[in-house]
Amino acid sequence: MIKVHHKYRLLIFFFFLFLNGFSQNEVPSFSIKETIHVGSIIPHRPIVNELVEGHSLAYELSFYKSTFGKKEWQQLYNYPKIGVSALAINLGNQRELGMGYGIFPFIEIPLNKRKINWRLKLGYGLGYIEKPFDRETNFKNIAIGSHFNALIYANTFWAVKLGNAISMTTGLSLIHYSNGSFSRPNLGINVFSLNTGFSYHFGEGNNVIVKKLEERPHMWNKKIMVAFSLKEIPPVDGPKYFVSSYSFNLIKARADKSSYGFGADLFYNTSLSDLIAADTSNSESSLDNFRLGIVAIYSFDFGKISFMLEMGGYIFTKFTKQGYVYHRLATRFNVTDKLFLNLGLKTHYAVADFIEFGIGYNL
Repeated sequence: MIKVHHKYRLLIFFFFLFLNGFSQNEVPSFSIKETIHVGSIIPHRPIVNELVEGHSLAYELSFYKSTFGKKEWQQLYNYPKIGVSALAINLGNQRELGMGYGIFPFIEIPLNKRKINWRLKLGYGLGYIEKPFDRETNFKNIAIGSHFNALIYANTFWAVKLGNAISMTTGLSLIHYSNGSFSRPNLGINVFSLNTGFSYHFGEGNNVIVKKLEERPHMWNKKIMVAFSLKEIPPVDGPKYFVSSYSFNLIKARADKSSYGFGADLFYNTSLSDLIAADTSNSESSLDNFRLGIVAIYSFDFGKISFMLEMGGYIFTKFTKQGYVYHRLATRFNVTDKLFLNLGLKTHYAVADFIEFGIGYNL
């Protein structure tokens, strides 16, 4: 018979205690998770290949809060978790890139109810690149021109319980750094990784709320918005140009957790006249800085917060080198029934145009 030293008996007791600390029907209130990501920068442009020297390695620490269905959207999305994560990434090129860091809020959504639980974690926040472009000391970093950047995070993974209070995960992640053309260069950094993690669940256990939900009215809602931004254009170290956007949207609930619609955008972008002036085939016009577009919208709704995907096309633009198609990723937060705030990233396919900060009104 194996004897266990008395010094380790208490440790073993608590180990089995946390493994069996919650009943099968209870959901713990909080979790802490450590995740390791191993991957590489994706060279989405041939010129980015020069920065890829080795594999990336990231450490992520996350704090989770469970939802139990107190709000309708929580039940609709199968009781997701919300929280905040911090990460540090060795980008695989210490000379030109150094380390990358980030902190961001997130939502983690269960995509099935099986024992091997498929989940999707999405978030965005503030990113930091240790060694951005510098004309004199770091001219080879043509990917990113600023220390501080927007960070976009997506991770799809599978989770399995090793006990009632501990879980293991494995999945695929994409981490994106970009400053939205606020500072040039801004090709962006995309890190694709395999990841594995361990979660420890703690706090008071609760049962989820299951109730019949009222269907949202399927009616068209009118929204207006004004947004503002600053951006640079090539070459680097140039001036900041002012941009404003004016939008009108018609949005209709498709289901209890999503909406769709269409709209019109008017852009006033003071950088366009300089871009056109560099093209001798165009003559100067008072309309150079204006663009008019129409847009299709799809929205994922989480109570007061909506995540919107938009695809638009210019019906008027004097500057055509970026093409006629544009996209927007946006988050809207309803402060009241009438007033909302907007944070959006406008792009032309994978090329950022600008980050916009807006305020809107539900008519």
